[in-house]
Amino acid sequence: MGPIENQPEQGRLAFSMLGVGYAPGVRGHGLPRVVAFHKPRGVVVSRVSERGAPTLFMLLPAEFRGFYAVGRLDKDSEGLILLCNDSRVAQRLMDPGVLPKTYLVTVRGLPSEAALDRLRAGGMELDGRKTRPAEVRRLGKAPRGGTRLEVVLHEGINRQIRRLFHALGHRVRQLKRVAVGPVSLGDLQPGELRELSREEVLQLLKEAGLLEKRGKLGGQEV
Repeated sequence: MGPIENQPEQGRLAFSMLGVGYAPGVRGHGLPRVVAFHKPRGVVVSRVSERGAPTLFMLLPAEFRGFYAVGRLDKDSEGLILLCNDSRVAQRLMDPGVLPKTYLVTVRGLPSEAALDRLRAGGMELDGRKTRPAEVRRLGKAPRGGTRLEVVLHEGINRQIRRLFHALGHRVRQLKRVAVGPVSLGDLQPGELRELSREEVLQLLKEAGLLEKRGKLGGQEV
């Protein structure tokens, strides 16, 4: 199905969801709804419980339980998960390289710059493919002989950060996703959520290459 363009009506934005074919009418402005949720540790991103663990969807208000998770976080990690009410948009947002994902990571020990440079250079093998270059910034020491780092990934491989640091000889003690593209976790506490504003959804779709600018809304260029 090709792109479906919304027609301007009563000041509404005309736009084209590139390659998605998204129909207008959600919340009166023709955009998908997106929710930011702080997944707690111990919760799985699945509709089916694994070994009795609570699922993300069990924690959501009924209004959002039909939304689709944009990507995953493993059970032992916490942080930002986006959810979208349109499965096609959610799938496009998950495509490798579409949106960078930022993590705060605490590892055991003190990784050398040479070790971190291996992550920055990419080319480490996981699941039969070479990893893309990652952005890695050392933030400082952590309690009990650990190191705090910021890691930005441009792809999605299962348990990628944990497996890469394990290969470097440093076990991950704590992992928290703090941003997906332009959307940050902010001050959301574990188990809390907020719905993105219209402006935030527009920015998210633009950065993902899903939104084609077609006009103005309320006299302001978008």
